[in-house]
Amino acid sequence: MQIFRYADRRPMPWKNGKGTTTEIAVSPAGAGFDDFDWRLSIARMESDAPFSAFPGIVRTLAIVDGAGLKLEVTGEAPVTFDQSSAPYRFAADQSAEARLLDGPVSNLNIMTRRASCTHLMRRLRFQGSVEVSAAGTLLVLCHTGGIRIGEASLGPLDCALIEDTEKAALHSSAASSVFLIDIFRD
Repeated sequence: MQIFRYADRRPMPWKNGKGTTTEIAVSPAGAGFDDFDWRLSIARMESDAPFSAFPGIVRTLAIVDGAGLKLEVTGEAPVTFDQSSAPYRFAADQSAEARLLDGPVSNLNIMTRRASCTHLMRRLRFQGSVEVSAAGTLLVLCHTGGIRIGEASLGPLDCALIEDTEKAALHSSAASSVFLIDIFRD
């Protein structure tokens, strides 16, 4: 298991320069915008902006801070979502324009390259203990509260990467919210 502390990460400009992103984890390690198989990041938007285009990529995003946004992706009906909404999946090679609902937002993004893998992002709210199944790669990002996975403790926006494990036990003494991101290799 690898642990990625959000406090250790640094923001960088979006590919199109219209916002910032903080990369949490990427595969293969050290890959850039054009050669990753998958990439997990948190993007910060201070104003309305187009999303960067990523040819051959599928993206899912979820709001982790702020009121939310309205997203218009070419070929799809506009969608409005906030922190209580389910994660939203779309083709990252389509033109996408985001409009903030009421001030800045931060959103969690998982992107996978169609030629090599796919993903599923879901939100889990719990208190106590819960077991999750992992087939391949499982990313567990603590959204709110705090959790333990084995001996590791995760605070808000910290992430654990678990490889080739069928089950993992998550523990929380208070109400917590996590995002579970399964990555499946083709």
